[in-house]
Amino acid sequence: MKLVSFEINTALGQARRIGVPIDGDETGRIADLTGCYAAYLASETDEPTPRQIAAVRCPPDMIGWLKGAHKSRAAAEEAAGWISEKLITAKDPTGIRGERLVFPRDEVKLLAPVPRPGALRDFSIFQTHMSNADVPFKKTKHWYVTPPYYKGNCDTITGPEEPVPFPYYTERLDLELELGIIVGKKGTNLTIDEAKDHIAGYTILIDPSCRDGYKREPFGPNKRKDFCTPMGPCLVTSDSIDERNIACRIEVDGETWWEGNTGEPRSFWAEHLVAYVSDNETVFPGDIIGTGTIGLGCSMDIHKWPQVGQNMTFTMQGIGSMTLAIVKGDERVRHVDGMSGLLEYPGEDI
Repeated sequence: MKLVSFEINTALGQARRIGVPIDGDETGRIADLTGCYAAYLASETDEPTPRQIAAVRCPPDMIGWLKGAHKSRAAAEEAAGWISEKLITAKDPTGIRGERLVFPRDEVKLLAPVPRPGALRDFSIFQTHMSNADVPFKKTKHWYVTPPYYKGNCDTITGPEEPVPFPYYTERLDLELELGIIVGKKGTNLTIDEAKDHIAGYTILIDPSCRDGYKREPFGPNKRKDFCTPMGPCLVTSDSIDERNIACRIEVDGETWWEGNTGEPRSFWAEHLVAYVSDNETVFPGDIIGTGTIGLGCSMDIHKWPQVGQNMTFTMQGIGSMTLAIVKGDERVRHVDGMSGLLEYPGEDI
């Protein structure tokens, strides 16, 4: 099953919803899941409070829906089946109060499936990326048994229709193609099998990096990764896709830059990452976990670099595609221009 988070314009302003791509993918019509489930309950059952029940079983936000677990999943399937049947005989079926239930693609803005997750963790588990980059990373014995990751900025998650700013402080912007794992249930100290059951689904995750910022930021990825993290176009439930065999492609202005597969040599599967994160920590519905660059799916590995004005398209079979425009980022902030520290550099690194 595929689900999306989207935004529509209403008489009261912009409203966020979750929906179902009823034409099969993110390029077609989007059905409002909450409204469809309420209409289904009102017309097909004897439920006396359909709108209230729909708000619980199919709330208009993805984290709320994930918290409903199997009950919300069943409700979503009933709603999707009902609206698909209605569309056979009705061009534009309406909800309980006459509201629209189905929107043409050009009337909605797709958001990240989880617009504001509670946590963002990004690993690096693919061997070819770790070995063949122009700055190879050392794979110590720990890499084979302990997956490395960093924590990203949940407030800079962007959707599949947002442009990517090219920061002024880099000349080598790199958009890394990754598989995003979306946690579906709360859990702590999970076994591998338990962790697999805690995965709600998958999405495309892009991890932008400023590759010439390593010397500037020796203690970890800060500004060189903090400006945005695109994600989308949808959540594909874990029972609908095999995360170990997803064909991937990167195109720039119509030219194919790279093709690969999530089955390329890697140190861990998705459930291992979830289990590792849960070790003495708690994972929550909506948490995002990135696999790290798939194969050679980034500029550092293939030695091709995007520029302002170009459009990059990222595709994963079974999930979808998203095209991101590269735009000029904000100018340098004056008060940090030439900022001096309180200590004098001794002339050599010590």
